[in-house]
Amino acid sequence: MVRPRNINRVKLKKEIPDWEQEEFESRTDIKKAAQAVTDLGEQLAEMTESEIKKLQLPTTLADAIFLLKNMDKGPALKRQKLYIGKYLRQDEALLREIKEKLAAVETKKKQQNAHFHKLEKWRDRLVEEGDTALHEFLEIYNQADRQQLRQWIRNAKKEQAESKPPKSARELFKYLKALDW
Repeated sequence: MVRPRNINRVKLKKEIPDWEQEEFESRTDIKKAAQAVTDLGEQLAEMTESEIKKLQLPTTLADAIFLLKNMDKGPALKRQKLYIGKYLRQDEALLREIKEKLAAVETKKKQQNAHFHKLEKWRDRLVEEGDTALHEFLEIYNQADRQQLRQWIRNAKKEQAESKPPKSARELFKYLKALDW
């Protein structure tokens, strides 16, 4: 009996699921997409515990993320990251939902940051320009306490001139932040 050559060396091609063939042009793209999902899991692990709880993740995923947060360096850390990535890839609806929630959180942070920059600009203008900026501010925000603002502005200028810590400027910023915008 003659044995055909290379029968033991036949390579079996690993089949790629249909959804991966349709969505991606190459295996490299598939690997990059899988790595992006794993990176998303790492991004989740970098969040605080309260932020993770606000996302209302399934308990299995949340527990896996909390476990990852508490792990030290080593091969188990890599396995846990891969496990989270695999879990996320298995449920595309969950993955989309998490991405939307993270985008909403990021948008909220940007809006809050822009709001704080606006407040900082007002505080700086009030300290530098004095009554001119104060009158403009009070035209826009008439519920503000003029006397208290003037006192903080006066004290902030004095602290600046004496190179003291900006206690009054901080108080002024807190007041501006507390105003109903």
